[in-house]
Amino acid sequence: MGILLLKKSRKNAKNSSGYRRKLRHWLRDSQVIKKKGYTVTIAGRHKGRICRAASELGLEYIIADMTDLDSFKEIASQFQNHGLDVLVNNAAMAKFIPLDELSPSDYLLFFNTNFRGPIELIRELLPALKKKCGSITNISSIAVNNGLVNGSLYAATKGALEAATRSLAVELAPKKIRVNAVAPGAIDTPLAAKTGRSKKELLQRRAMLEQIIPLQRYGKPEEVAQVACAQLEATYVTGSVWCVDGGVHIV
Repeated sequence: MGILLLKKSRKNAKNSSGYRRKLRHWLRDSQVIKKKGYTVTIAGRHKGRICRAASELGLEYIIADMTDLDSFKEIASQFQNHGLDVLVNNAAMAKFIPLDELSPSDYLLFFNTNFRGPIELIRELLPALKKKCGSITNISSIAVNNGLVNGSLYAATKGALEAATRSLAVELAPKKIRVNAVAPGAIDTPLAAKTGRSKKELLQRRAMLEQIIPLQRYGKPEEVAQVACAQLEATYVTGSVWCVDGGVHIV
C-alpha cells in the first residue's frame, strides 16, 4: 500500500488491530489519522492486501499502481466533486542494489515509483486539493542526506522528491495548498528485510544503530503517522522536511 487520501468527516473511528506484520504499520497509521476525524482512503497495487486492510479497518480503497499513469486519473475521479483535504504520498520502491548490479529497468522502476508517480498524482489531484485548500505530505527518507549502502537509486529518487516538495510549496501556495515532507529514519517496519541481509545481520545492525541513535531505539510506524498528522494541522507550515529519526540527523 502506498497512498493515503483523506477527507474530513464528523465521526471518529474505533481502534482495530492488523492481521499480519507486513500490514501492521499501515493499519496503525490509518488509526492515528482516523482519530483526527478524517475519512481515510488507501490506494495501492496489491489488490488482496488493499481489500483485506480496508475491510479490517473499515477504510475506503482504490486499486492503483504508482507506475501506471492511468491509475492516477481513476483516483482523481473519485474526488472531483467533493474535493480532497489531504494527500499522503507513501508509495516507494525500496530495493537495495549494489551499483554494479543495477540494470536499466531498475532506473526506470525507481524513478517512476519514487518520483514521477507522486508528482503525477499531485498534478491529477490539484483540482480536488484546491477545493479544500488541501495539504500534501510526501514521505522521504533520511537516506537523502545520510547515505545508505546499496541505496543510491533509493536515496537519489527520494532526494528528488524532497526538492520537488520545496518547489511545489512555493508554486502551490497561491492556491492555498501546502506541501511538506516527512523523512523517517530507522523505523520498525518490514523494510529492513528488503536489504538482503540475514536475520542475524539485521539484528546486529539494529543493535549497532540503536547505539548511534540519540534516543537509542528504532521508531514506531505510528510515530511517523503522528508527525504526518502534525503537518496536516500546522497550517502555517509549507516547504518543510521533518525528520523522524530519533535525532540521527544532528549527530
